[in-house]
Amino acid sequence: GIRFPPVEDIWPGHGARSPQHSTMGNTCCNPGAEDAEANGMASGAAPPAAKAKVAPARAAPQPRSPAGGSGAAGALDFQMILLDLDQAEQLAYGTAFAAFGSGAESGSVPLDCQPLRDFVAASSVCPYEELDVQLLQRVGQDGEMKITLAAFIQMLRDNAVAEGKVLERFLSLSSDGETIDSQECRSGLLMFKDELDGPDSVGEGRWEQVFDTAMSDAGPVVSMEDWTGYCKMVARIASVVHVAKA
Repeated sequence: GIRFPPVEDIWPGHGARSPQHSTMGNTCCNPGAEDAEANGMASGAAPPAAKAKVAPARAAPQPRSPAGGSGAAGALDFQMILLDLDQAEQLAYGTAFAAFGSGAESGSVPLDCQPLRDFVAASSVCPYEELDVQLLQRVGQDGEMKITLAAFIQMLRDNAVAEGKVLERFLSLSSDGETIDSQECRSGLLMFKDELDGPDSVGEGRWEQVFDTAMSDAGPVVSMEDWTGYCKMVARIASVVHVAKA
């Protein structure tokens, strides 16, 4: 057969592997000092570990708006009543009005609505025998014999106190029948709250805050008109606290 000459006779230096070639695998796989420096690595140092993926933090659930079984009135608390009495009345009495039956959902109920009449009698100083007269005074201009929510709330405000008793209390405190000093006024309000009809839903520990709110604009001397206004505010606050169970 044909015999081929040794490969080194054809291409000298390609027979036995040279020492340089014997280290080629190591040289090509491990970066040199210059390569390591160019890549920001120390010679012989292990490559940086891949960054672990971190799942984004889940947003905390937002608290739900307060809602109670009594509707909007259930969201009222004592401090809210002191901060905005008009709005508190709108919420508390509006919730009560909505339960008066047919027509309440559209904003008005007939004069003979029994739940309406019972509520006014229980939550104001209006005598039951005068209900018809006062309700007729608040009938709308459209000729319908109905009471709106706004008229209902105003009726409760107008009948928050018996003005005769308020006047009597003022005269018992005043030395000249015209004014009292602010300290006497505060003492008088303390006695006045004991004369309010209905249960004491405010509680002894909170009456001082009620007086602070009612007398927030009081000066050193209080007139009869101011005294009457303070008594009405105290009575209105007490009524809303009771209805809203705040």
